[in-house]
Amino acid sequence: MPPDIQISKINAVAPAPDGAAVLVKAEVVLGDKRTEVEIAITTDLAPSVAIALLATTARARAVRDGLQPALEVLAAAVVASGSAETVRLHLLFDKGAVLPVEVPTPAAVDLSKDLVGELIRHSNGRGAVPSDFTG
Repeated sequence: MPPDIQISKINAVAPAPDGAAVLVKAEVVLGDKRTEVEIAITTDLAPSVAIALLATTARARAVRDGLQPALEVLAAAVVASGSAETVRLHLLFDKGAVLPVEVPTPAAVDLSKDLVGELIRHSNGRGAVPSDFTG
């Protein structure tokens, strides 16, 4: 039977130089010893790993809000993607972690419309008007 490994702290996350993997440097508890490891997650598996981590670490929100688990983002920004086909978003988490996400341009247009609609819906009765969100 393989040893029981528990990740106790993520120290760094960075892409591998060849872009084929995401390298995670972490402190783990292996059996009864604490040690540092480097885990390479192939890029094609990275979304699945992120979803699995989300499912196991964000359950408190589901209990609190009655919603499916979700990451809580402190801020989001749109930055140049280098391509007309995509829009790049940077999501900022506590402790300064940034998750870059590229979205196809048509999906980003739909997202912007949905965001404006949600902001208007949430601000009704608080003095905000649609032009506050649409420029």
